[in-house]
Amino acid sequence: MTFRKILTGGLVCALGVTLMQVNAKEYYYENNNGVKLTEQEYNFYTEMYWEGYQEYISKNDYDYFKNMNIFEQKVIKHTVNDTPLTRGATVTSHLRTLSISKACSEKCVISLVNRWNGNPTIKSYDVIGVRLKNVSLVSKTGVLVTGTNYSKMYNSSKDFDSGFGYSILVPNVDNIKATLTFTTTTGGTVYGSYQHAATNTTENISEQFSSI
Repeated sequence: MTFRKILTGGLVCALGVTLMQVNAKEYYYENNNGVKLTEQEYNFYTEMYWEGYQEYISKNDYDYFKNMNIFEQKVIKHTVNDTPLTRGATVTSHLRTLSISKACSEKCVISLVNRWNGNPTIKSYDVIGVRLKNVSLVSKTGVLVTGTNYSKMYNSSKDFDSGFGYSILVPNVDNIKATLTFTTTTGGTVYGSYQHAATNTTENISEQFSSI
């Protein structure tokens, strides 16, 4: 009896240690908002957006993706370097990268990211937006503008029958990115646009765009 009790106790202890090890490996990353990600979820956000975007995810953002089973879907990305989407006659000499990514279950979550690979000379109000063809908008979560020790969310969009856009201020910091997230129905085509101001302008003038 004594031997069997010692053996049972040893098994309980061993199982407890194993369970703790599993829990320790279950979550790969936790941000300052208390959102915990597995390694697969962390890598999904990197592919869908960019490395470091994980820090800005809210619990609502995470739950939205989780409930849609988006983490289980394949990310499809299209990237264009130094695309001439400039509001004016000239294009800034600094290269930038515009990428659009999608992951679809019953609906499609889409990200549009404009990344400055250097510092733009003109830091004024730019426009980022999308045009939709044969597809319906389900929801949008605004534009996150980030940089070194900087982040700002823009939630006020200008909407059209065929799409929507945001006027955003290019901050005077390094590593600038503008990230737009929205959800659509499946099928059809989505076009992404980032229009950089050729000269300094005001927010009111920037918001006078009539289409994307």
